[in-house]
Amino acid sequence: MKRIAIIAAAGKGTRAGADKIWMDMGGKLMIERTLSAFLSCPEVDQVILVVAKERLKDAEALLSCARKPCLAVVGGDTRTQSVRLALLRAKQEAGEQAALVAVHDGARPYVTPALIKACFDTAEKTGSAVPVTPSVDSLRRKTETGSQAISREEVLCVQTPQCFTLSSLLGAFSHEEEASDEATLYEKYVAPVTLVEGDPKNRKITYLSDIYEQSEPRVGVGFDVHELRVGRPLVLGGVIIKHDKGVYGHSDADVPVHAIMDALLTAANLPDIGHLFPPDDPQYEGADSIKLLQQVAEKVKEVGWRPVNVSAEIMAEKPKLAPYLSQMERNVAQAIGISENRVKFAATTTETLGIVGEEKGIAAHAVALLAPRKD
Repeated sequence: MKRIAIIAAAGKGTRAGADKIWMDMGGKLMIERTLSAFLSCPEVDQVILVVAKERLKDAEALLSCARKPCLAVVGGDTRTQSVRLALLRAKQEAGEQAALVAVHDGARPYVTPALIKACFDTAEKTGSAVPVTPSVDSLRRKTETGSQAISREEVLCVQTPQCFTLSSLLGAFSHEEEASDEATLYEKYVAPVTLVEGDPKNRKITYLSDIYEQSEPRVGVGFDVHELRVGRPLVLGGVIIKHDKGVYGHSDADVPVHAIMDALLTAANLPDIGHLFPPDDPQYEGADSIKLLQQVAEKVKEVGWRPVNVSAEIMAEKPKLAPYLSQMERNVAQAIGISENRVKFAATTTETLGIVGEEKGIAAHAVALLAPRKD
């Protein structure tokens, strides 16, 4: 009996506020992690990946290196519609051959080949297999007057993959009724479902925080250098310092802040400041780099990261910078939204060596540590 896996991944991530299935989870896309379990499971003969129309090319590229038959299909407006379309395609793929089908949520990346095999084997014997786990939370049912306690012993948490004979599941879906999972329709129109022991680790990723907590911290480094010229203001760390020369650049040329921006961006795997704020773009002429740093911090946040701490060292022969370092730390901390004790500036000379030692320029390097967002 042919065994076909359908992975439902056409959702929009409404509750997460982002297309979470295509987000990075510790170095791999979530959907890659989900796929890998099915591709490595010997009991799976074919995989059908259901995606949104705008993700079809991405899905096809992802499946192009698979070592077993795989195809991507465009889903519908709801999960039920998407699964129905995939079931019809599975029928075409199976032809006259009897088949089992396992439907799995793309947002369950911790499924194991062992659980997949157990579900297929059970469904081959009984016609259905639905993995469940005991509830570990206390539960209450909403009532007209408030709520009522429910015994945990009466409740089970339902997982995927849910396996059935292809013909029977197609029959259940032929009624064109919406449901949150396949078991609901199968139970209503075909027969009671067979339960199998699920895996507590096989949880569904619902919110962005579920993704971020799986990611490891990241470190980024940045470096910048600017020429010193007479007649230019000397701006370092957002502080205007009196000196006979100032840093030259398209913006205010705040060297340590530029280095910090690149440290944050590289840690978050984002384009550097030359791409974000092109030096030939008129809108950034004379720009306040602290304000640009605020924008960088927002971009880092948008892709799921938060600054933990920042360290920067300024290399300048003159002037003496020690009196200004605390204010620089405050400016940067406020711009990126962390406490001052998580930002540290240092200053050094190059002992008269190179362009810094010859007072032709000022340089800075920076290191930034990012951690997954908690919100």
